[in-house]
Amino acid sequence: MRIMGHTRLLFPLLFGCSAATAPPAVQGTGEVTPGKGLRSMAGQAIVSYNVENLFDTKDDPATNDADFLPESERAWTPERYRTKLQRLAEAITWSAEGTPALVGLVEVENGQVVRDLAETGALKDGDYQVVHHDSPDERGIDVALLVHPRFAKVVKEQALTVPLPNDHTRDVLYAELAIANSERLHVFMNHWPSRRDGEASVPKRMAAAAVVRAQVDLILAEDPKAQVLIMGDLNDAPRDASIQQGLGAACDANAEANLFDLMCMGQPEGHGSYNYRGEWDYLDQMIVSRTLLARAASAKAYWDDRLLFKHPRYGPSPDKTYAGSDYKGGYSDHLPIVLRLN
Repeated sequence: MRIMGHTRLLFPLLFGCSAATAPPAVQGTGEVTPGKGLRSMAGQAIVSYNVENLFDTKDDPATNDADFLPESERAWTPERYRTKLQRLAEAITWSAEGTPALVGLVEVENGQVVRDLAETGALKDGDYQVVHHDSPDERGIDVALLVHPRFAKVVKEQALTVPLPNDHTRDVLYAELAIANSERLHVFMNHWPSRRDGEASVPKRMAAAAVVRAQVDLILAEDPKAQVLIMGDLNDAPRDASIQQGLGAACDANAEANLFDLMCMGQPEGHGSYNYRGEWDYLDQMIVSRTLLARAASAKAYWDDRLLFKHPRYGPSPDKTYAGSDYKGGYSDHLPIVLRLN
């Protein structure tokens, strides 16, 4: 049964770092005249969305994608793939009330599925530039960024590898964007290691945090007023060690910090972007530098009855595509999170 009514949660924004080995130099994508012809991002939305296994229907021998093939137990057919694309395009544009300036995507198989999504439904109007790199993840899932060319241009991009002993995880995608008024925006798109192994997985997420923190330190050393945005599925809540200690991201605008997690400021009790057995929390984050904090008008998880269903045991839950191998035909097991700039 669908949850009735149309509910959105708006979270008003209230207003120590670890060291790591510096990452390799970022590669440029060509000459860009900063800010030339770009519209201001004021009033625009930035969306981050774990899209729950956006796989194509083709077998990739280099990855373990066997669960998402037409002949698999899940029967992942072209028709179901097209339905998934349409659902995701709807969720993104509903959450942003139009085409967002930026869209961060988590759990995409390859660049082609990202391009397919960017060409689906109302997203096609954004004429998005796709930023994507293949990761060493065993299942082949990656992160990606869609950049609206009216609001930003990609100056640099790089895949930052997270070193793990005897394991692989998703790369962090870093992009430096030129925006209006000759300004720059530094974006980090993340999908940190899973919580599946319990406490044993904590050092893996700390390793991911160290990689991001090292790059942020380089950026802020060059420009202390740099605008930095860290988003994606960090697989930790805002007050967990990887975010509080690894990134040094504060939940208090008065803290002596240079990063701030918007998803732990002024939130109602019991809400989040992900529901695990009836417990809502924020595994998906929007973390900003102090300069960008001053430009953040609101942060929200997009709660809408179209993206939710009433679980018989756990109550309101994201309407996902699969429950195990049972096809539900929904959107994702996460809700989109939205940052709107003032």
